[in-house]
Amino acid sequence: MSNVVRGTRAWPRRIALALVLLLMPVVGLRAAETTAVRFPSLDASRTELAGLLSRPAAPGRHAAVVMMHGCSGAYGKSGNLHGTMRAWLERLGDWGYVVLLVDGFTPRGYRSVCDLKERPIDAHSDRPFDAYGALAWLQAQDFVRADRVALLGWSHGAMAMLAAMEAGAPARFGAGPGRFRAAAGYYPGCAQLASRGGWRPYAPLLVLAGGVDDWTPPGPCVAMLERARAAGAPAEIVVYATAYHGFDHPNLPVRTRIARNNDWRQPERRVHLGSDPVARAASIVKLQAFLQSSFAD
Repeated sequence: MSNVVRGTRAWPRRIALALVLLLMPVVGLRAAETTAVRFPSLDASRTELAGLLSRPAAPGRHAAVVMMHGCSGAYGKSGNLHGTMRAWLERLGDWGYVVLLVDGFTPRGYRSVCDLKERPIDAHSDRPFDAYGALAWLQAQDFVRADRVALLGWSHGAMAMLAAMEAGAPARFGAGPGRFRAAAGYYPGCAQLASRGGWRPYAPLLVLAGGVDDWTPPGPCVAMLERARAAGAPAEIVVYATAYHGFDHPNLPVRTRIARNNDWRQPERRVHLGSDPVARAASIVKLQAFLQSSFAD
């Protein structure tokens, strides 16, 4: 099902405030301190990946979420986590999940690939190996419910999510019996997968997109997921009509930048990105409900 949420900037302020208050963390439930971990990708080289792990303070086994960053990587030039990744790592921890943020770029010698016309790390053919490496590592931990692990990606990482969740992908990426329970992604580029036809997810899947996104336009995703849903697959997309790329960033004023990719008809173009507070809040509510439903017994 596709759902277009129109006029997000025009929502009354009281609604936006109510959503923000709803999404504030509950005192005492914040996850334990984040720790650095290492684990292998399932690629041919068994690349040692870096990760940030957040665990709930409560004992026992918990559902988990694997995070896949966008083309700008997990860290900025300063070495600090990007704002979107930091906010989501904390938020998912507040929701009670084990969270593993996968850094697939730094171990391969890159901080970002957004400005490179030739992408040295491919979203569709390289990064799904990393996603399944993270899944295998989590499923081996005694604090994780092995059958309750979801995959969540942003932009380039959301494209990796779509490739990893395609029917038949676990075998293709060396996962053996490993399967994600569900998956979701913010503003992926779907043109390449959509052009092949026949894409179907093997588990419940949600895409959250910006209606005026000119970096990864939502049209191909809408068409691809609606075809998948018509074929009986559990796929849904929500388009926030006035939101740009990166609309879930906590506090990024809308700006433009030059993006490069040789897979485009025009390998270099100026694109918009920036926060949309109301679309961001609505998407968080949507994603939280999706994960709760997907992890339900």
